[in-house]
Amino acid sequence: MCFRPLITIIIITSLSTIFSCSFLENEILPDSPKELLKEGIKALKLDQTLRGRELLLQLIEDFPDSKARTHALLLLARSYYSYEEYEEAKVKFQKFIQLYPRHKNIDRAYFFKAMSDFKRVDLAKRDQTSTKEARKGFQDLIDQFPKSQYVEQAKQKKDVCDFQLAKHVLEVGKFYFRTGAYLSAISRFKSLMTDHPKQKFFDEAAFLLAESHYHEQSLKEAFLLYKNFLSDYPRSPFSLEAKKRLIALRKKN
Repeated sequence: MCFRPLITIIIITSLSTIFSCSFLENEILPDSPKELLKEGIKALKLDQTLRGRELLLQLIEDFPDSKARTHALLLLARSYYSYEEYEEAKVKFQKFIQLYPRHKNIDRAYFFKAMSDFKRVDLAKRDQTSTKEARKGFQDLIDQFPKSQYVEQAKQKKDVCDFQLAKHVLEVGKFYFRTGAYLSAISRFKSLMTDHPKQKFFDEAAFLLAESHYHEQSLKEAFLLYKNFLSDYPRSPFSLEAKKRLIALRKKN
C-alpha cells in the first residue's frame, strides 16, 4: 500500500517531463533569417496568425541587415491589412517606405498604405482625416510611380476620395442651410465649388448658394447667382425654382 502513491507520483512526474519537453520542442524558434521567414510564411498560411507575426517580428528585430527582413516587413504589414487592422497596417507600410525607399516593391507599400486609410473612410464622420490622408497617399503614388501597376487603381480610389470630401462639405452646407445658418452655409458652398474638383452634385450646391444669399436678403448677389446657375446648369432639377426666384426678384426691382 505504501508503494502505490510513490509509483503514481513517479508516473505523473515522468509524463509531465515528456510533455514539457515536447512542448518546448514545438516552441523552439528558428535561429536564421531564412528559417524565420520560411516558418513565418508557413504559419500565416495555416492561419496561425499570432505565431506567424511573432516569427516575422523576430526576424525584423534580430536581423536588421538581412535581405529577408524587407520581405518579412511587407508580409507583416499585409497580415495586419488582411485582418482589417488598418491602423497597424499603415504603420508597418510607412516603416517599410522609410527604411527601403528604393526597394523594387516600394510602390506596393505606397498603395497599401493609402488603402489602409481608404478602408477607414466614412462620410458620416465629421472628421474626414482618413479620407484626406488616403487621397494624399494615392496622389503620392501617382506622382512618384507613374508606371506602377497600381496607378490606375490609385486614380480610381483618389476620385472616390475627391467625391467623399466634396460630398461631406455639401452635407455640412446643407445642414447649415436647413438650420437657417445661411452665412455658414454660404461659406461651405463657396469652398466646395472653389476648393474641390467638380462633382455631379455641384448644381445643388450652386442653387443652395443662391438660396442662402436670398434668405440673407443679399438680393443683388442672389439675382446674379440664380442667373449664373441657369446658364451653367440649364437642365438641373433646381432650374424651375431658380427661374421662379429670378421672376420674383425682377418684380421687386
